Amino acid sequence: MKNGNFFTGQDESFAGPWLFIVIITAIIAFLINIVSFSNGTNMVAFHLLYIPAIIAAYWYPRRGPVFAGILSLAYLGIVYYFTRGAMGDLMTSGILCVVLIGVSVVISGLAVHMRKNEMKYQGIFNHAEAGIVLVNHAGWSIAEVNEPFAGMLGYTREELTKTSFADLWLEPAVKETFFAQLSTHENIQKTETRFKSRIDGERWVLVSAGNLPDNQFVCTIIDITDRKKAEEALLIKAHAISSSINAIAILDLDYTVRYVNRSFLNMMEYQKDEEYSGNHSSRFFDSPQVFNEIRDSLPKQGSWSGEISLVKNNKTPFFALTCINLVNDETGKPISIMASFIDITDRKQMESVKKKALEQIGQNIEQFAILGDHIRNPLAVIMGLSSLAPGEITDKIILQSREIDRIITQLDAGWVESDKVREFIKRYYQADSADKEQPDTAMKRKYRRP
Repeated sequence: MKNGNFFTGQDESFAGPWLFIVIITAIIAFLINIVSFSNGTNMVAFHLLYIPAIIAAYWYPRRGPVFAGILSLAYLGIVYYFTRGAMGDLMTSGILCVVLIGVSVVISGLAVHMRKNEMKYQGIFNHAEAGIVLVNHAGWSIAEVNEPFAGMLGYTREELTKTSFADLWLEPAVKETFFAQLSTHENIQKTETRFKSRIDGERWVLVSAGNLPDNQFVCTIIDITDRKKAEEALLIKAHAISSSINAIAILDLDYTVRYVNRSFLNMMEYQKDEEYSGNHSSRFFDSPQVFNEIRDSLPKQGSWSGEISLVKNNKTPFFALTCINLVNDETGKPISIMASFIDITDRKQMESVKKKALEQIGQNIEQFAILGDHIRNPLAVIMGLSSLAPGEITDKIILQSREIDRIITQLDAGWVESDKVREFIKRYYQADSADKEQPDTAMKRKYRRP
């Protein structure tokens, strides 16, 4: 790690203080070795060369062994100068230099391996789709965040490093539980909560965390706002379907019942949806021919509507206004069938009663017209016979006959108005839509006053 930051890789360029430290420690080590050779002892001074060699191997791993070789050649030159080329001293010093170069090679290899791991984790940290944040346990200060985390909440990375991680939580109870569990467990998986956001005030997130060395922990944040909104929308739609006063059923493409709402169960007189779900819908149709017609036309038309006869749980048939539609996914592929039903049995019965009543009215009107004719015919005979014997009594008979004719004329006007009422009902209420027109002979009959 560099400066306590787990996710920051090292820079192998010569910029920075470490090159200066390597050079200064190398110069000091060589001066001490020179002083030691001048005083006739060099038992410990050589080991001081490990300091610049190890520092160089760690911070500049690809150049560390080369630097160790340069230190070794310089040291052998000092040995040759002070020992005047003594072979034993040169061999002993050569072995020490080989060990120095070997140590540098090992440390350089470890440093390169560590560098690769740090770069790998740095790439994961910076390029992950999930938001990642490194937090210090002390004060919950944010040490490092990646760009997805900052973009998710609408902040910059610099702003978040100056913010307490605890201040991002909008649900105090969830926050307290989260930090309490983190203090007693190594990691926490998938905690749903809301975080403060500049985008729309809040974002739903899925938080997972794990403890790290150096009194830190790392959190991964997944934005689930869209999922929560979709779940809320589905919940609203599901509640709307389940509480609808219309009977609704969801079918598989093979017409097997998958779901029915409470209104459907009440309409079919079932107690639980388990009694209905899993059954093939054809068994609840009163007519197999109607079911086959719907099954054949639905893939072509995409929907079907009409009045059909269904069978309740107690085998009682009833009429239902039915609308059946294919449900397609976003690609237009059918995935299920939705059917809605409205019980119209009472309406059908009422229509039948209206039809019978209207037929009876028509019959009564026709009987009134015929009865008027039957009265006028003998009345005309009476008036004719009375005119053959003039007298006071004859005048009274003719006067009463005309009064009877006037009353019959009023009755004629009344049943004509009744016939208009019947025509109005037929036209606007369709109470007699299936009734055939009967010839109203009374309407065409001309009456002649006697």
